[in-house]
Amino acid sequence: MAEARLEISQSQKLSQSMQTALHLLSMDLMELSQYMAKAIQENPALEYVPPVRSAMDYAVQVKTRFRSSRAADEDDGEAETASPVTVLDDLAQQLRLSGYDAATVQLGTRLLHELNSRGYFVRPLEEFAFDNGCGLEQARAALTAVQSIGPAGLGARSVEECLKLQLEAREQVDPLCYDLVQVHLMDIARGNFRQIARETGATIKHVRECVEVIRSLNPAPVSLSEGNVQYIMPEFTVEAEDNDRLVILFHNDFYPTFRQDENFRRLTETLSGHELEVARQMQQTASRLIRAAELRQRTIEKVAQIIVREQRPFFLGQYSLMPLKISDAAAEIGVHETTVYRAVQNKYLDCARGTYPLIHFFQREMSGGASIVRVKEIIREICAGNEKLSDQKIADELGRRGIKMARRTVAKYRLQMNIDSSFEREKTDP
Repeated sequence: MAEARLEISQSQKLSQSMQTALHLLSMDLMELSQYMAKAIQENPALEYVPPVRSAMDYAVQVKTRFRSSRAADEDDGEAETASPVTVLDDLAQQLRLSGYDAATVQLGTRLLHELNSRGYFVRPLEEFAFDNGCGLEQARAALTAVQSIGPAGLGARSVEECLKLQLEAREQVDPLCYDLVQVHLMDIARGNFRQIARETGATIKHVRECVEVIRSLNPAPVSLSEGNVQYIMPEFTVEAEDNDRLVILFHNDFYPTFRQDENFRRLTETLSGHELEVARQMQQTASRLIRAAELRQRTIEKVAQIIVREQRPFFLGQYSLMPLKISDAAAEIGVHETTVYRAVQNKYLDCARGTYPLIHFFQREMSGGASIVRVKEIIREICAGNEKLSDQKIADELGRRGIKMARRTVAKYRLQMNIDSSFEREKTDP
């Protein structure tokens, strides 16, 4: 006879208004515009407020600005025709500014052009290396470089690896999440939480908490479909003024909004019975959508202010990024960490140095208070200053600079930047 168990658990359910707000928060400006257009068609209680300017106007404006200095140097007097910035353009730019050596960047750029429409790299790595005339280790370094840029999950070779890369980009992830991604994705899709609990030895509550984290991940980190080119429309621009004051310009003029339709409200006053009930439901839905859109904007504005404040040196022309945790941003705003993840997912900012995904500015902190980007810069500086230093000597030098790091970690970062070992560097000395 099967054993019967009574298990009492407590779970928090989000209101419909909050679910709508989180859904809108996860959208970029293009998706939000499409969602609004559809909502207005389905609900006559909503009135469409068209954008003042189009996203294409902005794309041309950005491209023209980036090319203006080069065009000014040409003698023909004709500026180059502007074209919109695409997601692939942005990824290639991130790769160029990622701190990797030129050979890895060049090979990584080729690899970017071989990603499928969902951002996956599905070719055998050995085949890619053979076709590009490089070694397997060089191909691995290029793949690592692509996977290190945003959005997290880019360049994954399977759904499991895509979700794992996104978990690794987060802070303090429950180890059970990795087990569920690796082994139990189909069980999660089928809702077999009890079976997962039995096989993992975790409680159902624990399993549900991890499933909620996994469901907040995106199995398709980007859209690179050739038939539907996705243009980047940043949420905001950061500009540095002459006195080093940073200004945030939000692009509210580039996407539509909606409001309560006044004609529909007057019509409602003439209705009664079932018709009045249906009309009021439409008005409630309209109010919920309007509040959700406003909450989305307020949340992104708060995240933007934190990014600009904490990464001020970057926007003033210094390359290094400071450590910044999503958990700290969430605590300051007063929301859950997953809300901040939704706020930065597939969203971009524009500045004098280029277009960047918001997630790029959240950097893990290493010992000594430096970000991973800064630590890699220091390792490159150390290697350039003394090419014969071993990984242990590099680790010792980092320690003298207040950064504690194991030799294996130094070797890992050195390989990611395609810097040869001290033995190989010594062999190539003239």
